Amino acid sequence: MEKFDLPRKDENGVSYLSDSQIKTFLKDREEYKRRYILGEPFEGNAYTEFGLKVGKGIETNNFDAFSPFERNVLKTIPRLDEFEKEIKLDYPKHGFYVKGFIDTNKADYSEIMDYKTGGKDKEKQYSERDYVQLCFYALGLRQQYGITPTSASVCFIRRGGNAFKNESLFVKVEKPLIIPVDISEERLKNVYWNTIKIAKMIEEFYLKNK
Repeated sequence: MEKFDLPRKDENGVSYLSDSQIKTFLKDREEYKRRYILGEPFEGNAYTEFGLKVGKGIETNNFDAFSPFERNVLKTIPRLDEFEKEIKLDYPKHGFYVKGFIDTNKADYSEIMDYKTGGKDKEKQYSERDYVQLCFYALGLRQQYGITPTSASVCFIRRGGNAFKNESLFVKVEKPLIIPVDISEERLKNVYWNTIKIAKMIEEFYLKNK
């Protein structure tokens, strides 16, 4: 079976992908080339920094960096048993794996959850079929532990402010949304096999542009 040659490799020389790699490739080939082939550093912005700040606060259960109003919202967010659990979905016949970190999960792996922040209407993307991050996690848990989660969801935290207008970003006083994600057997199979096709496309693009 053909082993794929992909731009990112681990310490053992094994190719790997991530959800962010795949999303970047499907959205913007030139951006993918810059970041993952040419190795230009990812330049974050106020929005990515804010998301990291919120995520760290939830993981540590420490909201000192937020206002009292923000704290009241953040304290209502579900926190499961584990945080940032590394997952690898292996494709041994093709010589690569998909790597990721589950934001939070139950100890028995029955439930997984991703935390997201965003402005008006940004939550809609997590109900779309092309949001597959939690599918990778569910498949990885099944492969590693023989357990498929029964529940997957996105906890969406509404963000206020506009960094492009030099406004500070903040957590809006609004109940976080729990958005269920389809991890049915049919969808997991589709995601698994479609990822092989995408990996092949990435390999072809990489070999042409490295």
